[in-house]
Amino acid sequence: MLVVIADDHPLYREALSLRLKQQLPEAEVVEVGKLDDLLALAGSEGTQLDLILLDLCMPGMTGGKTVERVVQAFPEAAIVLISGVAGFQDVKYAIDAGARGFFPKTMSSQHFAQGIEMIMAGGTFLPADTLRQCGPAGVPDGEGQSEAAKLTAELTPRQQQVLAHLASGATNKEIGRHLDIAEVTVKLHVRQVLRKINARNRAEAVSIATRAGLI
Repeated sequence: MLVVIADDHPLYREALSLRLKQQLPEAEVVEVGKLDDLLALAGSEGTQLDLILLDLCMPGMTGGKTVERVVQAFPEAAIVLISGVAGFQDVKYAIDAGARGFFPKTMSSQHFAQGIEMIMAGGTFLPADTLRQCGPAGVPDGEGQSEAAKLTAELTPRQQQVLAHLASGATNKEIGRHLDIAEVTVKLHVRQVLRKINARNRAEAVSIATRAGLI
């Protein structure tokens, strides 16, 4: 069994790799830190991936829609979106594109184990909080939306990524490097985030998002 952890944070990859090897001792775990490195594996002769844990915010990713490229590159693999900040639409795009689940980075070890077991058995895993954002028709429930869901609806997937990096204290240059975009583009996204969530500065934007539970 070949598993890939695609995430740009080495410590998180290391922790996740150890957790996977405990649950799937027969698995060979490969770690990559950006989308291009993941897609390069598709050209490796004799390489067939069984499971991909795909970070929404690593370099090269542009929200849930990017998952479609990964699904096309690895049609036999079970692809699971992982993220510390992901809106309902990102998750919906990913599932519609063929992903088999979504694992928040804040999930417990017990729920992670249950999710992996369900995915490897051929099922789909979504956390209860994500499901609660859906109305009976599988779309966001306007009356029951949390404040986090309302903020998420205001921001594009890229702006959500920028906001998540703001929360980590990253500079515009560091955010640009992580997301593989120009620093001037990061500045534009930051201005739009501040305007959309009615924040006067970066610190207030992080405070608003944190209070809402978005971060």
